[in-house]
Amino acid sequence: MPPITVRDVQRLALPSETVIVAGSAHLSHQVSWVVMQRATPPAFANLRGGELALVSIQAIQALDEHLTLTRLIERLARVPIAAIAAVGPIPELAQIMAESVRMPLLHLPDSSNLRDVEREIQRLISDYDAQIERRAAQLSTLLTQASLGGAGLNELLDVLAERTGQAVGCYSTTGEVRALRGRGPARVALQTLHPRASGAIKHLAQSVWVQPLGTAGDRLGSLAIAGNTLDDWDRLATQQGSAAIALELAKEQAVQAAEDRLRGDFVHAVLLGPPADSEALFQRAQELGYNLRLPHVALLCSVLPRSSNETPSENVVVQAANLLNTSLATLNVSAPTMRRADGTLCYLPLRDQTTHTRDVVEKLRIQMIAEMPNITIALGKEASSVAAWPRSLREAEQALLIGRQLFGNSRVLDFSDLGVYRLLLLLRESPELWDFYRTNLAGLAEYDQKQGNELLKTLEAFFASLGNLARTSEVLHVHRNTLLYRLKRIQEITGMDLDNAEDRLALWLSLKAHRVLESMEHFDGEG
Repeated sequence: MPPITVRDVQRLALPSETVIVAGSAHLSHQVSWVVMQRATPPAFANLRGGELALVSIQAIQALDEHLTLTRLIERLARVPIAAIAAVGPIPELAQIMAESVRMPLLHLPDSSNLRDVEREIQRLISDYDAQIERRAAQLSTLLTQASLGGAGLNELLDVLAERTGQAVGCYSTTGEVRALRGRGPARVALQTLHPRASGAIKHLAQSVWVQPLGTAGDRLGSLAIAGNTLDDWDRLATQQGSAAIALELAKEQAVQAAEDRLRGDFVHAVLLGPPADSEALFQRAQELGYNLRLPHVALLCSVLPRSSNETPSENVVVQAANLLNTSLATLNVSAPTMRRADGTLCYLPLRDQTTHTRDVVEKLRIQMIAEMPNITIALGKEASSVAAWPRSLREAEQALLIGRQLFGNSRVLDFSDLGVYRLLLLLRESPELWDFYRTNLAGLAEYDQKQGNELLKTLEAFFASLGNLARTSEVLHVHRNTLLYRLKRIQEITGMDLDNAEDRLALWLSLKAHRVLESMEHFDGEG
C-alpha cells in the first residue's frame, strides 16, 4: 500500500467542498492515522506524530475558553502532526500560524459530520485500494446523475477538476479543444495538446493521461487530465469521467442529428420544387429561423479525401457538418443546411447587399480549416428566390467539380471564377466538344502519358505567359533551347501551328476541355 499523504486524504476521504486555507505547499506530509478531539481536556492525547487531527471550533471553545485554534495549531505542530481539518469559522490568525509552522489547515464544510469524516479517512488508511474504488464509483454515479439531470459538458468537467485537483480538458475527434478546466502550466499544456492516442504522455513538462471517449467504432473525442504528477486516482477518475462525458456528447450528437434531419428535410423539400402552398413553406422556414425572402447562395462544404481513390467516412462527414453549423452560429448566420454523401449543402442568406458574399464565405472557410484543413468550400451564383435554389446548387457542384483541379484547396471555389470552363461544363455531354478535343489534343495527351514528358504542362505555361518565350522558360525553369524543342514537338504531334491564331485558339480551348475531362474522371473515381 502506498504511503497516504494529506493530499490523498483531501481528494479521497474529505468532503468535496473542503478548502485548503493554509499550508498548501505541504500536502505531501504523510498521514499515519486520524484522531478526533476529546470531550475532556486535553483536546488531544497520546499523539505520536503524523496524525491528521479533526477539530470542531465550537467544541474546543466549549472545552476550554482560553484554547483557540491558533494556540492548538502551535501546540500540535510540536508533535508534529500531519495536518488539521476543522469545522467552523477559521480566524485569520490561525491561518497565519498554520502557514508559519508549515501545517496544512483544511476547512471542512459546515454540514460535515466529523465521525463520518473520521470513518472515511480510516478506510483510506487501512485499505487504500478499496477506498479509491469506492470513491471512483461515487464519482461515476455523481457525473452520470448530473448528465441525466441536464448538466452540460462544462459542469461535468468542473466536477472532475474539483475531485482530482488537476486540470482537465475535452477534445473533439480531430484533437481540438472543446472545453477546458484548470490553471497554471497544466492548463497551458492542455491548451496546446492535440491528442491522437490514449495513455500516459509528457507534454510541456506536465504529466498527461489521455482517455478515449466512446467506443473504437464510434469515437466521440478524448478526455485528458494534466498536472505536475498524476497518480492512480487521477487516472481512475478520468476513466470514470469518460463514461459520463461520452454520454453527454452522445446526447449532444442525438440532438444535433435531429436538428440536421429537420434542416435537411426542409432543404430537400425546397429542391423538389415549389409547393402548392408557398406561404406554408415560408411559415415553416420562419419557424426554423430562416428568411426565404432574402436572396441565397448555394454553398457546398466538402471533405477533400486524402487520395483520389478514397471517400470521406461517415464520421468525418458528420464532423464537417457539425463544424459548419458551429461556424455559422459563430458568425450569427441562420442558414438551411442538408448533409450529403461528400459533405454538407448550405444556402447562405445574403442579408446585407453591401457586404461581399466572398468576404463572408472566406471568413467561414478560415474558421473551418483551422479545425479541418481538408475542408473545401464551393459557391454557386446568387439565387434571388427559392425557385432558383436548384440552379445555384448545380453551379456550386460544377465549381467543386473543376475548381479543385484549377485552384486547389487554398481558396473558396466560386462558380463565377470558372470563366470559359462554365461554357465547357455546359457542353461536357456534347459529342462535338469531345470530337473537337480528340482532333486537336488527344494525341498529344496520349503521347505525354506514355513518354512521361511535360508537353501539356509546357503548352499551358506557354499560353499562361501569353506566348512570351522568356517568361515561359522562367516559369518552367528550363533553358530556352529546351523550350523551343518542346514547342516544336507539340506542333509535330498535333499538326497545329502555334504562330497561327486559329490553331492557337483551338489548342487553348482543347487544353481547357482536357481539364474538364480530368475533373470528370477524378469525380467518377471518387464516386
